[in-house]
Amino acid sequence: MQALRDEMKLRDETRELGNAEGALDHKDFVARAEVLSTEQERVSGHVQSAMDDIVFLPLGAQRFGKELALLGQVVPVMDEAAGILRMPDAGPPAIAAETEAIELLLQTKRQNPNGGGGGGDPGGGGSAARASSAALTDIGPGSDPSSLVSARPVGQATGRAGREFPDEFRSGLDAYFSNLEGTGRNP
Repeated sequence: MQALRDEMKLRDETRELGNAEGALDHKDFVARAEVLSTEQERVSGHVQSAMDDIVFLPLGAQRFGKELALLGQVVPVMDEAAGILRMPDAGPPAIAAETEAIELLLQTKRQNPNGGGGGGDPGGGGSAARASSAALTDIGPGSDPSSLVSARPVGQATGRAGREFPDEFRSGLDAYFSNLEGTGRNP
C-alpha cells in the first residue's frame, strides 16, 4: 500500500525536521513544516480516494467493511497531523498522529491468509497470536504475513557455562584471587 510507505517516509521527515528545529531559521522551519503538511494532505487524499474506489466495487462495502472502517479512521488522523504540522509543530504531537495513522494502515493491510476480505469475519482474520502482536511486526525485510507465530522452548541463558575446572586448577585460581584481593590465603 503506497499510502503506508508515504506515511512512514513522512514521519521520518517530520522527525528530522523536529530534530533540526533549533538549527534552522524560523522562516525556514515554517516553510519546511508547510511542505510536510501539504504532503500529509496529499496522502490523506489518496486514502480517501482508495476508500471511494472500494465502495464502487461490486459488493465492495460488504466485502471490505472492516478495511473501510479502519481507513475511515485514518483520514481524520492524517488531517489532524497536517494541522499540527501547519501550526508549525514537528514535535511529538505530529509524530504521534503520524504513527497512529501508520498503525491503522498496517491493520488494514493485514489480510486473512485463507483469502477473502475482512468484512465477513468478525475477527478480521489472522490467528490469535497475530492479533496480539503489534501491527509493525508484519513489515520489513524477512516478514511473512502468512506465517504463524509459535512458541518454542528456550533453554536457560544464565548460570554456569562451559566445563568445570579440575580441582587442582580451582585451588590455584582461589589462591590467585585471594592474593589479588589482599586476603593472602594460600591453600
